[in-house]
Amino acid sequence: MIIRATQQLMRLSGIPPVKNTDEPTSPFPGDWYASQVTRFDGSFTVIHFLHNPTRISVLVPGTSLDSAIPVVRDRAAALLMRKGFGRLLFQYGLLSPPEFYATNSRSVIASMNQMRYEIEFQLALPETIEDIDLARIEDLQFENTFRTGSKTRDFTTPGRILRELMPKLS
Repeated sequence: MIIRATQQLMRLSGIPPVKNTDEPTSPFPGDWYASQVTRFDGSFTVIHFLHNPTRISVLVPGTSLDSAIPVVRDRAAALLMRKGFGRLLFQYGLLSPPEFYATNSRSVIASMNQMRYEIEFQLALPETIEDIDLARIEDLQFENTFRTGSKTRDFTTPGRILRELMPKLS
C-alpha cells in the first residue's frame, strides 16, 4: 500500500519525507494520496485519502497517518461494498504493509485541493461533530467529475472508472 502524503501531514505524523518518482503502471494497486482537511472551527480533522488512478476518496478522522492506516482499510472496503464494487476490493492491496512517500503528482494534488473545498463545506454543515456523516461525504465524492484529458469534454467519475475496470479484472 503506497501512501503519498503532503509535507504537512508527514510532519504532523512524524514521518520523514522520502521521494519516489515511480508512477503507477496500472490502476491496481495504485497509490493513495493523503492530505489533511480541517473543519472551519478547527474542532474536527480528517485525513483525505484519494486513490490514484481510480479517484475514490476515503475520509478518516484524526491527524496521524500511523493511526489512520487500519481505519482507511476498513473505510475503503466499506465504500467499495456500498457502491457495489466489492469484487475489486483485493485489487487495491489494502492489506499490504504501508510505504510512505512524498507526493509526486501535481495534478492529483490539484484535484485534492479542489475536493478539499467540498469536504470542508460538508464538514461545516452539521451543528455538532457527532452529526458528521463521513460515509455520506465519501458517497458525494464518488460522484465528482474529473478531467481525464486535454479536451474540454473529457470527464469521468470514480464510478465510471470502476465500471470500466470491472470486466477487465473479473
